[in-house]
Amino acid sequence: MKIVGLILAGGGGRRLGGVRKAYLRLDNRALVDWVSRALEHQCRTIVVSSGSDGVALAPDLVSVADAQGGITGPAAGLLAGALWVREHAPGALMLSVSVDTPFWPADFAERATALLTGATHCVVSAFGDRDYPTNALWRPDPLIDHLEAIPPAPRGPRIRDVQAALGARRLDYAPISAENPFAGVNDLADLLALSRRVTHPDA
Repeated sequence: MKIVGLILAGGGGRRLGGVRKAYLRLDNRALVDWVSRALEHQCRTIVVSSGSDGVALAPDLVSVADAQGGITGPAAGLLAGALWVREHAPGALMLSVSVDTPFWPADFAERATALLTGATHCVVSAFGDRDYPTNALWRPDPLIDHLEAIPPAPRGPRIRDVQAALGARRLDYAPISAENPFAGVNDLADLLALSRRVTHPDA
């Protein structure tokens, strides 16, 4: 099955003093580069949801602006990515990953594809009792149909609600991995914690 990777990089980084997460550096490499490298062997193509004002990217990455209309936030990035997949890679699945997820597991796409059966149109990543809704495998067409039917609102919709409507299944890595591969960066303490995983991988 063909898979297109969608890196969600449109956030403004308000809790990080306005620094875009895509540009934060871990072991002297930008987070967007960590994630794109992690997806290289799982996806035929990688595109980046760059929000409304864009993100500077390496030449081999495609930038996709947020979809305009009734939805906002990460859902607008998901819709833009799904529409891109429909136009440029019809029949492919879409794997969305937040740009602040540098330790993305190499086997996620394979494991998630096996769960994407029947009325299940989405597989969401999880670690123990915590879900990571923006990190998920999607069937683009049901996602597009659902998001385009949502009436305009100041905010939203919540990704969790979208996934519930699409019959999402959880893929829990707690039994598989000793450390959380979906850990992200919401503040500087999180960035330092991830840095320690680079320098002391067994700590």
